[in-house]
Amino acid sequence: MSNSVAKISPEIQEMLDASAPSRDLVRGGSWMREQATKYLPQFPQETDDDYEARVKSTWLFDGVGKTIEDLSGKVFEMPVILSDTGTDLDMWQYNVDLQGRDLSQFARECFDEAQVSGISFIMVDAPARASDVTRLQAQQQNLRPYFVGLSIEDIIGYRTDIIDNTPTLTQIRIMESITEDTDDEFDPAVLEQIRVLTLPVEEGRIVGTVNVRLYRKNDAQEFMLYTEYETQMPRIYVAAVDLGRDGFMKAKPCHARLAEINLAHWRSQSDQANIMHHARAPMKYFHGYSREDLESFTEGAGYAFYSSNENAKIGVVEHSGAAIDAGRTELKDMEFQMQAMGLQLIMSRSGSSTATGDMIDENKVNSRLGMWADTLKDTLELAFSYMAEMAGITTEIDVIVNKDYAANALSHLDMDAINKMYLAEVISKQTYINEAKRRNLLSEEVNPEDEAEMIEMAPMDEPDGNIG
Repeated sequence: MSNSVAKISPEIQEMLDASAPSRDLVRGGSWMREQATKYLPQFPQETDDDYEARVKSTWLFDGVGKTIEDLSGKVFEMPVILSDTGTDLDMWQYNVDLQGRDLSQFARECFDEAQVSGISFIMVDAPARASDVTRLQAQQQNLRPYFVGLSIEDIIGYRTDIIDNTPTLTQIRIMESITEDTDDEFDPAVLEQIRVLTLPVEEGRIVGTVNVRLYRKNDAQEFMLYTEYETQMPRIYVAAVDLGRDGFMKAKPCHARLAEINLAHWRSQSDQANIMHHARAPMKYFHGYSREDLESFTEGAGYAFYSSNENAKIGVVEHSGAAIDAGRTELKDMEFQMQAMGLQLIMSRSGSSTATGDMIDENKVNSRLGMWADTLKDTLELAFSYMAEMAGITTEIDVIVNKDYAANALSHLDMDAINKMYLAEVISKQTYINEAKRRNLLSEEVNPEDEAEMIEMAPMDEPDGNIG
């Protein structure tokens, strides 16, 4: 019965299946080639050797991965920080996971993962410590709460209940990898472990604190209970970064449509590379030669071939090239479709465009990013409130996440318009400087009043020569 602890729940399996294309694509071309027939079908009458050669010659246009990278780059153009609380949280944010990553680095990984799968998770945990450990001893031994980032692939299943008319996480199963020392100091054992957190509930009420069970495999490779202990946690400290929210603890992948086109591009590019190979190496045909003649055939510079049949011929069947052009056009069309669905940030448009059209496209992306940034902010604030509760800290939590990237996306035409407004004295110098700072053309430290004072104090240019 205990081995069922490793069974993936239907909710998690549904999210894994939906996000599989995106998760596979962002792992790169090498990983995609390993998937073989999962995404690249083998044609009828195509030999295994021919198929393997075709797979090896297929390269990946990294549409999904590059889009995620660039969208995250806009959100994390400025660091994510916790506003000053006057508590230990202020220092903990600079090593928020006890692995040397600060809050911004940790948050970006969670944000990237949430874009791929639609959801990621932040668990707040703390090292076990004895009840008689003092606060000073805890600080010296670094026994304090920390963040753990979890992907959808780390979650085996969960259970929720309605508590006080609110959906509440009451159980979660997490797959972990741990290392144990062996007789060989250079070859530690890597073990799979399942962590089960359970919040006891009866008749819609919480009736205790969180229980922790750890399961490990026995000699028969079945998961059995390894250890169990009670905690003082009044709730399960797991928060979801659900960018593709589809319900409580549920989400759909954010770039599913983009992934479909990216996969179509993957297959079409494979066909294109294959047909280019055959077009560059035309097929030979032999007329009037016996099988024995052909078995001794050798091709290359300095070789000759003969036949006693005066009607014998050797020729080639060449490709017309029409299919090659059609394939190239199809690839370009799909790249344009990906551009329209998210890659406008990283690919230049073909043909003419207007500043208004560019701004409309940017606003669509930025409004979506703004909502995602709000979701990330809310989740981080919830995680910090868990951390504060676990440490017995009472404070206001405010995490600052950049959302001022709409202005940065404006084209140079917009800055030209601002220049003209300033020269025509339609806007003030301070407004002009503030707009330039928003576009990262000036440092945030530039102060309009200081600039005016320095201009006034600067010496005037002296004329050449002496004034007689």
